[in-house]
Amino acid sequence: MAKKKKKGIRISLSVKFSFFVALLLTGIMVALTMFIYSQEKLALSNEVKKRGTAIAKNLSNNAEEALTTNEELTLFVLAKQAVQDPMTTEAATGNFWMGVMDNIKDDMMGVNRNEKPVKNEGILDAIVVNKGKIVSASDVKRKGEDYVLPQGIRAITPGEDVLVQEYSENSKRYFDIAVPMSIGDKVLGEVHLKVSQDIITKVVSSATVKVVLITLAALIAGIIISIIVVTFMINPIKYLVTGVRAIGEGNYDVQIKMKSRDELGELTEAFNSTAKSLKEKELLKGAFSTYVSTSIMEEILKDPTRLSLHGKKVRATMLFTDIRGFTSMSEEMDPAEVVSIINEYLTLQTDKVIKWQGVIDKFIGDSMMAVYGVPFPKEDDAYRAVRTAMDIREGLVKLNSIRERRGQKTVGIGIGLDTGEVVSGNMGSPQKMDYTVIGDHVNLAARLESNAPGGMIYVSETTYNDTKEKIEYRQLDSIMVKGKKEPISIYEPVKLKE
Repeated sequence: MAKKKKKGIRISLSVKFSFFVALLLTGIMVALTMFIYSQEKLALSNEVKKRGTAIAKNLSNNAEEALTTNEELTLFVLAKQAVQDPMTTEAATGNFWMGVMDNIKDDMMGVNRNEKPVKNEGILDAIVVNKGKIVSASDVKRKGEDYVLPQGIRAITPGEDVLVQEYSENSKRYFDIAVPMSIGDKVLGEVHLKVSQDIITKVVSSATVKVVLITLAALIAGIIISIIVVTFMINPIKYLVTGVRAIGEGNYDVQIKMKSRDELGELTEAFNSTAKSLKEKELLKGAFSTYVSTSIMEEILKDPTRLSLHGKKVRATMLFTDIRGFTSMSEEMDPAEVVSIINEYLTLQTDKVIKWQGVIDKFIGDSMMAVYGVPFPKEDDAYRAVRTAMDIREGLVKLNSIRERRGQKTVGIGIGLDTGEVVSGNMGSPQKMDYTVIGDHVNLAARLESNAPGGMIYVSETTYNDTKEKIEYRQLDSIMVKGKKEPISIYEPVKLKE
């Protein structure tokens, strides 16, 4: 008893459409959020740099005179004034997201944090350096220490008015704003401000979260509306579902009568047209299946206008094969064994022809004829034909080896190929017709095959010229064939060229 297939979870069209709407809106939300975040962060970053630069220059100007007169108290007061108050370094580098949520909560409750502004917010440290020593700092304990630049930044060079650089410290981002101190051409030292970037990120993140909340509300509203709209739209689609099921059961006469002047109306017309076309193709398939191979029939069904069955001249490559000595061998064998051997070797050859997109024209006993270039020619027909022959030769060696291990009889296959202009079309009688090719080049390919020993491939000069750029050949002695007055040059493919 056949096992019944398990049905998967059914997902309605409205759910799928809502999912894609949600996906689209989410993408827009993410893009909009990232744009706002980057733009506002850039603007605030520039503002913080400008403010920090102004403070650093002011400190530099005021500290120059105090440094020359060695007024340590004045230097300390100036450095202390440049740093935010009362916010400390620990407060600035504390719980980031807690600060963001506090900002959003204050905005929602209408609390104005600007009633008590923080002086120089974000500046954590101010240092006055002279000859590599810290002569004054907002942290008085650092006075007298050697000044070491934060990792990843360079020292300010002569001629620079200000140098603003970014660096990381303990997974936090900071600005280092350096301004030189000088009197005339004499450089006295430099001022460094350490500015936290958390103040920028907190403000930007607060604005971004607001945008996300607004967009999320729009997303929910969009999903609800899309569900309502899709539910209204899918009712006419049920008629289409019924029609599709009828076609799936083989009923191509189905036609849907539904008038609508929108996309659903167009879809209905397209469905009716498709059903009619399928019916015509099924009739065509049934008519041609008696005398056209499957591959040709598929090409015809794709575009019937390309095919001419009344006869035309085309350039094609013909491949003939024949099992050597099989007639005499079969006289000593059981009929069932004869059929088994033929089928096994013809199956090998058929697989290779299909692999290289050839058309099997016919089987004649233990022989096969394949054509490359009909009904629709390609630029590499000759190359694919030779590759087929090489694959058959290689496969024959492997198959014979397997049969030898089994203690079974082995055979050799002779192969001949030629390329040239032939006539293709319907050949035969009203009772039985065959779509095939005829011409001198067909005959020559057959003659080459009849002269080729088992395991050998005889390639004509025209096929050789078409493929010599990709395949390495060994020229053999010329041979005389029936129907030709002059010897025929023949070549054997050896291997692919690198």
